[in-house]
Amino acid sequence: MSIVVRKAEEKDLLSLQRLVAKAGLREDGIEQHIDRFLVVCDEDSKIIGTVGIEKYEEDGLLRSLVLDSPVWTARLSLEFLQLALTYAKEQDIETIYLCSKGTNSLFHQLGFRHVHEKNVPEKIRMSPHFQKNMKVETKVWACSLLDVDN
Repeated sequence: MSIVVRKAEEKDLLSLQRLVAKAGLREDGIEQHIDRFLVVCDEDSKIIGTVGIEKYEEDGLLRSLVLDSPVWTARLSLEFLQLALTYAKEQDIETIYLCSKGTNSLFHQLGFRHVHEKNVPEKIRMSPHFQKNMKVETKVWACSLLDVDN
């Protein structure tokens, strides 16, 4: 099976919102950041994955990571996340944050480290996506992109 990763376009909005909602994640706010989402399309051009990056000056917030296809493997997931981090670095993001309900070994492999919420920059903490997703069981992860090779 062949897949294509590309930047999301306005025409993808409804498909992205459905995909994210199907995964049980919040789809609100996607429309404001659609230009910073990547989508994964299968050979039939159906969107089967996505990840968004909200940019706040030199920091970014990774959000709405969804991979919805039986062909996804840990290796493909790792490659997709590496591509997303490279894309973030190309957007002049120095540190990227994400909220997660648990620990994911992929995050560790990519250089993410657990950080306390109080150590997250205020502009990230004040973002609607961050505020809506922070709960007691949610962990915050950060990755410096200054050392990531393009």
